Amino acid sequence: MNQQLLYLNKYLDGGTRTFTIHLMHKLKKQIVFTVNNIDSKLHDLGNGFFYQNISEKDASQMDNSVVVIFKEDFLHVLQSLKNPTLVIHSLTDISDKTIPYLKDLKIITIRKSLQKYLKEKHNMDSIFKFLPFYPYPIVIANERHDAISISRISFRKNIDIIVDANKMMDNPVKIYGYPRAEYVQTLGDSFSRYYFGSFEKSFTELTRILSTTKYVVDLSAYNNDGGGMNYTFLEAIHNKCALILHRKWLEFEDSDFKEGYNCFAVESPQELAELLRKKPQTTKIVNNASKLLQRHIDVSWDDIF
Repeated sequence: MNQQLLYLNKYLDGGTRTFTIHLMHKLKKQIVFTVNNIDSKLHDLGNGFFYQNISEKDASQMDNSVVVIFKEDFLHVLQSLKNPTLVIHSLTDISDKTIPYLKDLKIITIRKSLQKYLKEKHNMDSIFKFLPFYPYPIVIANERHDAISISRISFRKNIDIIVDANKMMDNPVKIYGYPRAEYVQTLGDSFSRYYFGSFEKSFTELTRILSTTKYVVDLSAYNNDGGGMNYTFLEAIHNKCALILHRKWLEFEDSDFKEGYNCFAVESPQELAELLRKKPQTTKIVNNASKLLQRHIDVSWDDIF
């Protein structure tokens, strides 16, 4: 079980699942391991890839494994690994409790703002890498008209801004994505009118949804962490959709996005509703945003083991 991918998080959804699939494409790995004693069967991760539950003892026998996602609940597992490489996606992956155990590990970050934070706040060195992206075949319809959200429905994603904006529009934003119950409860009864569910974990289904989409609305905003890429951004760019981002995402000094150049930006329900009512042209925005994609296709992750 040497040099394997290890997934130390109880949730198999959202950007970390998408990251894992794109990384597995790049590394030609078919299986990622999760620590769970329920069974040892292969389970569908999506797009022809699988995850397999293993015991803590099996995990401890791994050498030079790559932890693709880590949460504090799995600190005891991380401590048992031999020479692991750890990918940190956001500040929510770490805490004051876990930091002392991470300082001697090989750390990879996927945002420069996070790399800077770890160095300045905790004197931790890390390697920055662009998110890996597999350029799967896409479908483009003759007409595009929808505005949709495909983010996970949870805190920090600001879905409430979309819900409130929808109340002001005749053609509301369609909301897709995996819902976190504790956040959905804060959105009120009107949320269900705009929610179209989660979708099949496949590139085929994703590009089907995005093929008629003109705008992808992603209003993510993280404290001390942002300015880089999310997979929802990359999915929109790859499928020729124009991005509408939260203006806070553009405020980081290393931000890839510029309002009016390669994305639109808002920060309130009123702004979002007004923008979508105007139906701005997207050709320039889409073409400029496409310049950001190739580096994610080309980036090598072969040296992470």
